[in-house]
Amino acid sequence: MQFLTQLTVQQNKNMEPVKLDIWRGQTGLTKESHLVEYDADHYLVKEEMTHYGAKKLILKNKHSGKIIEQTLE
Repeated sequence: MQFLTQLTVQQNKNMEPVKLDIWRGQTGLTKESHLVEYDADHYLVKEEMTHYGAKKLILKNKHSGKIIEQTLE
């Protein structure tokens, strides 16, 4: 069983650790494993349609981690 410790604030305002018996989140994930690959240099973070009909992409650079916006007409 995996135990996870979190901090909670009790009525006396002291931080105390809490042990969780069951962790329901995913384990073994890397930082980039949840991102969708867009091209060789970027991950696709979000894709939006603007009110004027253009497609807007929010991309993350794989190497620097920098976020950029790209608008496709």
